[in-house]
Amino acid sequence: MLLLVLFVNHCTENSAPTDTSPTTTTPANHETVTKKGSWAYFLQHLPEKEGPVVDFTGRPVRFQQKHTTVIDYDIGNRDLQQCADALMRLRAEYLFSQQRFNKIHFHFTSGHDYSFLAYCRGQRPVVNGNQTHFVTTHASAANHQSLRRYLDLVYAYAGTLSLAKELKPAKRFTIGTVVISPGSPGHCFIICNEAVTPAGDTLYKLVEGYTPAQSMYVLNNVQQPQLGCWHKLQKGVIKTASYTFTSYQLKAFE
Repeated sequence: MLLLVLFVNHCTENSAPTDTSPTTTTPANHETVTKKGSWAYFLQHLPEKEGPVVDFTGRPVRFQQKHTTVIDYDIGNRDLQQCADALMRLRAEYLFSQQRFNKIHFHFTSGHDYSFLAYCRGQRPVVNGNQTHFVTTHASAANHQSLRRYLDLVYAYAGTLSLAKELKPAKRFTIGTVVISPGSPGHCFIICNEAVTPAGDTLYKLVEGYTPAQSMYVLNNVQQPQLGCWHKLQKGVIKTASYTFTSYQLKAFE
């Protein structure tokens, strides 16, 4: 990651679509500059839009104050893309955008490693109780439609437990760091941006999914509303708008 910083005023408006949602101005930040095409750059430039967080049926969820913006990815029409799944979706979309199809693979909670190219070759999981095996059906083109069908299968058989085992240990908070509390269901978020204030404080922008399956979104800092979408993070208890992390791991995809 480059050590240069760029002066910007980013994420100045909150957009939670309720009358009680705050509208705040974030302090001017020096936002970390990353290499174009990198995982960190991808996370910094996620497609954001204003609007409500909606569940997989298209209905707005009750607690809208938890977000500032929504990440503009579809969530499907089944209760599949939840918290860990949202992070796997981000990673898969990045690798797909780089045409690194052979790197797209995730482990099921059972321990089985299932890749996108295996899906394209026609391999499909069959789960019977605690037993998982694969059968071969028709092959599929390595296109985005196939990626979405592949991910729906991954979502059904993976979660925070498998994701925590799959990710690499991380030592600090930075772009790409995953804060994960593995369990059933457990919870997680990923840092998608970081910035330094004129006072020298490092702030972080967080993205997550939630249960039931719903829009991926940028978390609103309800503890310090003057910061908008930016958060101060330190090791110890982490309290966000949607979850309190008392026992968690710092992980990363790379």
